[in-house]
Amino acid sequence: MQLVTPSFNIQQSHIDYQTSRLFAEAGPMGISFTVLSSDNCFVAVVVYAFSPDISKQEMAEKFTTIFKTEKLLQQKFNKTYLYWSFAQSILVPAELMNEERNSKMLDLVFGDSKKGVIHSDFLYRHNLHNVYRVPEVIVDVFSNYLPVAIQSHFFSTLVNRDIPAGNNLYTVFYHNSISIMLCKDRKLQVIQNFDFINADDCIYHLLNVCKSFDVAGNSVHLHISGMIDKRSGLYSAVNKYFLHTVFDELPVGFTYTDAIKEQPPHFFNSLFHLAACVS
Repeated sequence: MQLVTPSFNIQQSHIDYQTSRLFAEAGPMGISFTVLSSDNCFVAVVVYAFSPDISKQEMAEKFTTIFKTEKLLQQKFNKTYLYWSFAQSILVPAELMNEERNSKMLDLVFGDSKKGVIHSDFLYRHNLHNVYRVPEVIVDVFSNYLPVAIQSHFFSTLVNRDIPAGNNLYTVFYHNSISIMLCKDRKLQVIQNFDFINADDCIYHLLNVCKSFDVAGNSVHLHISGMIDKRSGLYSAVNKYFLHTVFDELPVGFTYTDAIKEQPPHFFNSLFHLAACVS
């Protein structure tokens, strides 16, 4: 069994697992998880990143290896929350929701070559349903190792953030992809994940989302979180097209172990926000 090495591995020396909660995000980009203690302190954050163009079977094998080798995932927590980050996700108005048509709607948008298990989350703030698909082989792995996890989609947490006035473009950077949510005049327009190889690809997706909804890229407020360094060429490229960039800070209402505070706040901001959605 080939080991899978984490990109980040921050764990407090002593963790009371039975009173703590585990928050995990899983998808083609890998798996990331945090541990929140009973006194609302984040005491661990671990990130495993996968290479691009990974097959469903390879993904399932890597997830299985991580579950077998990562000691943190072998503990029993007070509660476990699992957020899927697979890109096959569509927002459906409540009045048009029909479980029998969910598969056809996903096929229409993403094609019918990728099958899987269909779930949906009700987004009460927007009166929408987030309908999404998870590969069956991946569902089987997580059902085996996290059988009692409370499941949702990562996009369902993004749309429930408090949105300020004006036009706002929210981004979560992964190693090979980016999740983008556009809110125009405080109204949700779109949320989607895009693969990218280089900075030009990333800029194209950001500008194309803005153009599609008649939002000027040089006037929108770009909120940045995830795996992007302020000193990187990727950020320099983004900064040329977006004049109002904001790096997300650590969510208030929590404390953080010292090793987490030593990292840039935006690196794990989106992971910590998962806990804010259920606290």
